[in-house]
Amino acid sequence: MIPSKSPRSLWLPRCWRTLVLVIAFFITSFFLLETFWPAQQRLGELEDTLEISNNGLSPGHNENPTVNLVMATLRKDDISWVDNITIPNLNVIRYISDSTDAEFHPPVPKKGREAMIYLTYLHDYYDNLPDISIFIHADETPWHMESALNSSVAFALSHLDLQQVLHQKYFNLRVSWQNACPDWINTTKTTGNKVKEEQRYMYDAFMENFATDQVPEILAGPCCSQFAVTKDAVRSRPRSQYRKNMDWLLETSLDDYISGRIWEHLWQWLFKGEAIDCPNEWESYCRMYHVCFDSESRVQVMSLEAEKKYLQDMGLFKQLLDLLGGFKTRARLAEIDTILATEVENALERGKSEAVRLELFPNLYDP
Repeated sequence: MIPSKSPRSLWLPRCWRTLVLVIAFFITSFFLLETFWPAQQRLGELEDTLEISNNGLSPGHNENPTVNLVMATLRKDDISWVDNITIPNLNVIRYISDSTDAEFHPPVPKKGREAMIYLTYLHDYYDNLPDISIFIHADETPWHMESALNSSVAFALSHLDLQQVLHQKYFNLRVSWQNACPDWINTTKTTGNKVKEEQRYMYDAFMENFATDQVPEILAGPCCSQFAVTKDAVRSRPRSQYRKNMDWLLETSLDDYISGRIWEHLWQWLFKGEAIDCPNEWESYCRMYHVCFDSESRVQVMSLEAEKKYLQDMGLFKQLLDLLGGFKTRARLAEIDTILATEVENALERGKSEAVRLELFPNLYDP
């Protein structure tokens, strides 16, 4: 008869018990990791989404950036419209070009157009800059403010995403590529051009302003010297750079009109070190202003703007030939403006939703 084993005799030796425990530990750990790691991945994806919903910025971005609005004006200009701009705590600095008695004025009257005023501010405020400086002209509705922005600087600035300005460091307030992108100024062309009168002088002007013979062949970016820039971008250049540029405007023998036009093509190089600054138009409206057109509305807007330009070009001629025809032209122009305004309202409504913005433009916040 085989003797029965006691319960203790059924236990494994101590070394085997230890081995079993170790194996059990690793198996349990593996299953925990299988459960925990995807959750961590999902959390990481959520954090990425939240970062995107903060317009591509890290969670520690500046919620309330300080902003100076630098205006290039003449004494006669009425700038009361700036009261309609809804940027919190906006500090308006009005430079008056034709008055040496004004609190803010360039070193000489009416020289270098708005470029002299902007450069004077950049030099004088270099050590006391706000987070963002925005540079504009005196007119609320200049010809170069697009209908996609209600043709209004006040509208554009009130909808400008300041967090995106901080992220991008420099942004031209105009978006349109018309007479600007992708290759508007060719610095190798030295003969006259009636449309681009400044082009023949660009090569020498670039060398003189930036003390280099490495001149980009192409300079391109939306016109017309209205932009936002961060203090970091300004300080990427030494203060002496702005003094040098001011001196060039003071000393150049070029006509004031030409020297001012030359500087319209140099801001992106000054602040970004880039010769071409031509972001996609529709994406730029959506990213920077949250004015987001879908594919159907883009076609509508382009068609209406083309018709509007045609009617404006032909309007005076038609009025001279036929008073009734002139009346019809004005009526159609008013109708087009009404339709465009409605399209902008719809685009703003789309732009309120981050999800819709990313649905329209999946790569909206790519660098």
